Amino acid sequence: MELEQYTQYQETRLHEQPGFAYNTYLCTIPQDFDRVNPHWHEQMELIYIKKGSGTVSVNLENYPVSAGCVVPVLPGELHAIEGDEGVRMEYENIIFSLGLLDSTEADDWCRSVLNRLRSGALRFERPIRPGTGFHREVSAALDGADAACEARGEGYALLVKSQLFVLLHALHSHRLADEAVRPSDDAEKLKGLIAYVKQHFREPISVADAAAVAGYSPSHFMRMFRQVTGRTFVDYLTDYRLSAAVYYLKETDEDIGTVAANCGFENISYFIRCFRRKYGTSPGRYRKGPKGV
Repeated sequence: MELEQYTQYQETRLHEQPGFAYNTYLCTIPQDFDRVNPHWHEQMELIYIKKGSGTVSVNLENYPVSAGCVVPVLPGELHAIEGDEGVRMEYENIIFSLGLLDSTEADDWCRSVLNRLRSGALRFERPIRPGTGFHREVSAALDGADAACEARGEGYALLVKSQLFVLLHALHSHRLADEAVRPSDDAEKLKGLIAYVKQHFREPISVADAAAVAGYSPSHFMRMFRQVTGRTFVDYLTDYRLSAAVYYLKETDEDIGTVAANCGFENISYFIRCFRRKYGTSPGRYRKGPKGV
């Protein structure tokens, strides 16, 4: 698992098959992480709440969710996940490439649906809540894909694909509009900043640097970032660096000082204090434990 996947899903991948771009991750807040910070990717994602309650944010719009809710996230949409305080929230992240369902036929009508999903032009109710026909169709398709992956019978990928086509049919049948909604300027600028952090988190990044990347004054940037993420940029950056440090502690044999330096911490003592505050133990003991603790 690569760094970016680890910071979002950790080690709880349920279904994976080389050459088959369909993965399911079972995640728990706060056990796996206290929240999933804003991020995006080019794959389709469905966040399927299994237990508990919380909030899923898509393009900076917050959606309260509870057990049974499904939140489709289109390619390129900025999204984040947070559990309600004091509540254990379990959910599946179902990730797949829309290219998995495309064909080589020049006049394939299904491609029009895929292209509308890619462009954000196919819109529907979010979250999809239990007790509706829309939810019954979507949850049946997702549960069917899960069952096929669990059984792993010969040719099970065909069954998974068939369920994904049923899912697309449900999204298309229950669509609200066929007009793309442009993400807010704040969402687009935040996406650019997140991409910058991914590339440069090992280097010093000040609030002024981040504000310049986002195209805001430092004062406006600090207000905007806290308003849309619920935390300061410094807290977000430190949290990202700590998640990266956990990845390198698990995936490499680098000594603690090297891990700290490679994750943007100039002072090893400060790194250890931050790590202990977030994970309740030292980096060395985290590395030795059965699950890092």
